Amino acid sequence: MIEVCNISKSYGSHEVLRDVSFTLNKGEITAFLGPNGAGKSTTMNIITGVISATKGQVSINGEDIQENPRKIKQGIGYLPEYNPLYEDMYVKEYLEYAAHIYLPKTEVKQRVDEMIQVVSIESEYRKKIHSLSNGNKQRVGLAQALIHNPDILILDEPSNGLDPNQQANMMELIVELGKSKVVLYSSHRFDDVSNIASRYLVLNKGSLVFDGKASDVVSVKDLFNTYCK
Repeated sequence: MIEVCNISKSYGSHEVLRDVSFTLNKGEITAFLGPNGAGKSTTMNIITGVISATKGQVSINGEDIQENPRKIKQGIGYLPEYNPLYEDMYVKEYLEYAAHIYLPKTEVKQRVDEMIQVVSIESEYRKKIHSLSNGNKQRVGLAQALIHNPDILILDEPSNGLDPNQQANMMELIVELGKSKVVLYSSHRFDDVSNIASRYLVLNKGSLVFDGKASDVVSVKDLFNTYCK
């Protein structure tokens, strides 16, 4: 479980987040909505320990991420919006590199082979990352986030650059993963969100303006328009 308690983030006099609180639970896919600049990526970076909050606390399974970051990060898989990859590496080489960070050496090969199949890059893994399409780069990024089988997945615009078939495949995979993991999923695609989310969080101008079940929402577009004017 993730507990976000009254987090705020400021850069000088500019306040990016203001007293944001919510809880994320295992077996639940939470869609994170909001216009550009609302603070979604900042929130995700704080949850994953990439940056620290100016005020407030993030606890994962009862532990403050700032007090024990190394241990907690081992249970998190993160795909940032801009998907930083080592583009001069071959796909399989990169995934092996990522796997070695988390896994015993004896488990690396099997896990990399599994991830290549899971994200459907069997025809791409011998290529250098810089030669891939944007969609295939996204799939490599997702494989990296999943390589250590984390309990928590933080996915920031994971369907960027995907064609319709790739997009559908990714949604199916996220739904399956959401049955046993904590999933926080940010997207600007309303059709993505409405098909997979069990819950919605809406952020606008640095404040959480909606937190509710998907079953209580008739239209994601109307939800967005109501709270993000």
